[in-house]
Amino acid sequence: MDLSDIAALAVSLLALVVSVITALRQTTMMRHSNQLPVLVELFQEFRSTEWQRAEAYVLGRLRAEHDPEIGCSALPDEARIAVNKVIGYFSGFGYFVYKKMAAESLVVPLIGYRASRAWDAVEPFVRREREIRGSDDRYAGMFEDFVGRVRAHMPLHTSYGLRLKTLPVTPNQVRAEEKPQMP
Repeated sequence: MDLSDIAALAVSLLALVVSVITALRQTTMMRHSNQLPVLVELFQEFRSTEWQRAEAYVLGRLRAEHDPEIGCSALPDEARIAVNKVIGYFSGFGYFVYKKMAAESLVVPLIGYRASRAWDAVEPFVRREREIRGSDDRYAGMFEDFVGRVRAHMPLHTSYGLRLKTLPVTPNQVRAEEKPQMP
């Protein structure tokens, strides 16, 4: 084998490696782009009045109105629907993060705080529901995993390198009704 054959072989191998790397990256990008519409839909759901009401119910009224000993399935309709909506929402994001279809560094800073608060509200209901079911289905497991990831990365600026700007506090403005009236 002469030098030109070795050079040709090396160039061919290099081209093969570059092609494989490019193909793998394109496959990953295609997989992620196919999931993007689902992520966008989840973020749109967040803005819906129905979801906002469900979250407000779970955070503000659930534990005041119901005993966690009944679990989730035995809750009255309004409470059960709100709980299912909130658990399903955050479980969806949790699934995407768990399967690496959505970057944790994208999702956690945007909704992690809300997921953590919601988990605190539903946790005793979820744990009791698991006991009642007596199965290994890990009811709300994706939600719990997601919140675990959120809490493991607090504070966010340290974990994700966020350098968010803050605005200076502006002095209180005199309200229009407090301004003296001109004669």
